[in-house]
Amino acid sequence: MVDKLTCHDMKKGEIYVCKTCGIELQVLKEGNSSHMGGKDSEHPGFECCGKPLTLKK
Repeated sequence: MVDKLTCHDMKKGEIYVCKTCGIELQVLKEGNSSHMGGKDSEHPGFECCGKPLTLKK
């Protein structure tokens, strides 16, 4: 599990879910994260209900 989900982690076709409210989000297009200067750059991450989204299995 990724502690802080960022655009580097999300791949086309994957579905992420909030375990609190149940919303599901599907990645339709992978982002170009070169603008962030690499994986270790500061990024707020993707959250819902104050918790990180998780990859739906």
